[in-house]
Amino acid sequence: MYVVIRKAKLAGDQAELARRLREHTIPPTHGGTGLKGYCGFVSEAGSVVLAGIFDGREAAKAVRGRVEPWIRAKMSDLMPDEPDILGGELVFHEVVQPQEQQRDRQPSLFAMVRTYHGLPGQTETMHSLVSEHTLPALMQGPGFRGFYAFRDEDDPNRAISLTLFNNREDALHSHAQVVGIMRGNLGELAYENPEMEGGETILLAVP
Repeated sequence: MYVVIRKAKLAGDQAELARRLREHTIPPTHGGTGLKGYCGFVSEAGSVVLAGIFDGREAAKAVRGRVEPWIRAKMSDLMPDEPDILGGELVFHEVVQPQEQQRDRQPSLFAMVRTYHGLPGQTETMHSLVSEHTLPALMQGPGFRGFYAFRDEDDPNRAISLTLFNNREDALHSHAQVVGIMRGNLGELAYENPEMEGGETILLAVP
């Protein structure tokens, strides 16, 4: 599978953002397009983060070609700046229980995107570290709901993970654990703390 994460600064009302995304973005992209799942949240720093999970790169490219013109035409008042777009083949994928959230009455989760920089030539080391240490710690932690990880296709030295938890407290507890594991195992490889953005989901459907 292939993941695309789109990040842009929110310049308007979060409730209106959620309404437009739920009513207009998801229905045209879901069903028969290769879109497997999606997640959207506004980070505590004020960024809109939209993640899509696709059958493959071509499906992601096709859906993006349909969604981007709509976002430029209908969302420019809420997201006027050019987005930062990350994409790559999914390396890890674990979900405890599928969940869908497209309306206000459905419960939200707490989503967190971590971006790791400066990891040249460490693909095997990172894969082993995540599979043997990081992922087990995440899955055994309180409130874990899902984990997706990939390397950015445009910058292989950048790795990205999306995690889902029941609430903010569980997510931050997990984040501290992950940073400790990474620092303990990659300190000699010039490991840097990841950039982190988190917030409550406003729409969600995870496979």
